[in-house]
Amino acid sequence: MARKSIVTKTGDRGETGLLYGGRVSKVDPRTEAYGAVDEAISTLGLARALMTDRSRHAIVLRIQSELFTVGAELATDAQEYENLRKHFALVTEDFTHRLESEIVDLEATVPLPDAFVIPGGTQAAAALDVARAVIRRAERRVVALQLRVSLPNPEVLRYLNRLSDLVFMLARAEEGASTRPVTGRRAARTPAVPTRTRRVPRARARR
Repeated sequence: MARKSIVTKTGDRGETGLLYGGRVSKVDPRTEAYGAVDEAISTLGLARALMTDRSRHAIVLRIQSELFTVGAELATDAQEYENLRKHFALVTEDFTHRLESEIVDLEATVPLPDAFVIPGGTQAAAALDVARAVIRRAERRVVALQLRVSLPNPEVLRYLNRLSDLVFMLARAEEGASTRPVTGRRAARTPAVPTRTRRVPRARARR
């Protein structure tokens, strides 16, 4: 049996197919939203490959799976939502509540920073911080989508909002569990006022 190629050439004119809802432009707000979620899945994969803690590794793997569910919802036209409901799982309150519970658990054991964190304490933590930033962008894309068209399930936005908080805490946990010293620095909330340098008077030219 001949193997089917992944090259379809159907997107050569700048369009792509939704899961349910026909074809749209590759810069359609819906495509931008689930595309950002796809990026988040990949960046979380990089972070997971660098993590050694088995419990946090499992959390990230589960999150990646849940984000595929988020992507399926975003890749469905609102008028086709019932078709999605018949064949796929949906994002529910349980998804968000589980994230909140894991945040509470991490807050009980991981000291919260008292200032902005400069990423780079460890490789895994840095990768998680990249993933957090991508998740924030995905959240913004979903908000833009919600403003332009109907978003049938508001839990999608709540989930993404809570997810970035969890990934932030996972990054801090990875820094704290490292056997190497953390090289990242915390930036002060109020930058110090730079000291003014005294102007050196110019020497007067002799006449």
